[in-house]
Amino acid sequence: MYRLLTPPDLLTLRHKPRSLTVVHPDALLLTPHRPLVYGLRSVLSNHGRWSSAYIRDGTVSAVLHAHAPPGRPERELVALASYGPQMRYPSDHDIWFRLLEAHVIASGNQQVQRLYATLSLNHDLSEIFRQSGYSCYARQTVFRLEGPDWNQGTRFAALQPQTRQDVWGVHQLYGAVTPKPVQHAEARTARDWALPIATPWDEYKIRAWVLRHEDRVVATIRIKSSRTAHVITLLVHPDLRAEVADMLRYGMSQIADTLPMWLILREYQEELQWPAQDLGFQPFQEHHLLVRHTVAFSRRPVLARVLDPAREQGTPIPSIIPVSEQARHHVTPERHHE
Repeated sequence: MYRLLTPPDLLTLRHKPRSLTVVHPDALLLTPHRPLVYGLRSVLSNHGRWSSAYIRDGTVSAVLHAHAPPGRPERELVALASYGPQMRYPSDHDIWFRLLEAHVIASGNQQVQRLYATLSLNHDLSEIFRQSGYSCYARQTVFRLEGPDWNQGTRFAALQPQTRQDVWGVHQLYGAVTPKPVQHAEARTARDWALPIATPWDEYKIRAWVLRHEDRVVATIRIKSSRTAHVITLLVHPDLRAEVADMLRYGMSQIADTLPMWLILREYQEELQWPAQDLGFQPFQEHHLLVRHTVAFSRRPVLARVLDPAREQGTPIPSIIPVSEQARHHVTPERHHE
């Protein structure tokens, strides 16, 4: 039976899961995922930002954790976990497949339009996600800093902190360097590039810098930090590929601690890998980015009228014919009957 997680279900999450799969980059790189803490957060959440779905079959149960970005009709899957005896039916793949199917239907009923997940290359759950309707729209490679070689130069790019006025410029840069299928899958707007207002209880801290040229944003570097690691992402105009090393060196200089540094580059940013590797970033893992478009059901009364008598209000179509000519053409001729 599929349902949202309830407080009594937290007793199940106290135990060690039989199997746990993390399908979100933040949970993979920044913060270790804790099912009990996430379940408690979803139970106490009253705005739907964190959600947990629960399904049970006999002595085996499964939980799906998801995160909803604020102001967007989408959800990002975070993790799948199963609980119960090791050799007891149903298997992890069976119960997770049923959980994914039920989650898609429930998300559509809640007007959620897109579902996202991140799987490592050749993951054993790839077939389950494919059968659930998920499709791969991009691939990305995760690089880990294995010790930079600072002797190769100390030149930095002239980057400046991102402001509100740069949001539209960053979005234009994203549209220039990102393939159209990826843009359609992610459906980003200029508002999504704005930096969130920092609060003391934030789990992550996001900083961004931009490089401007003639009132245009031609490059941006973004760093997402937690208490355990940092994740760096880049957007660079093709004409400035030679400046990638200087941009990365500038971003690395803004990190004062010794926590692990991760760099994420997508498949259409392959030309940026060589400058990154020269600075000490080495390939660590490859991911598939998955998306699932949902169907929202529309409820209408059975006895609804087929034709609505109310006419649609619209603006008149302008005409190139002068007003005097229109009046002359629409005059009804008079008929004289003998």
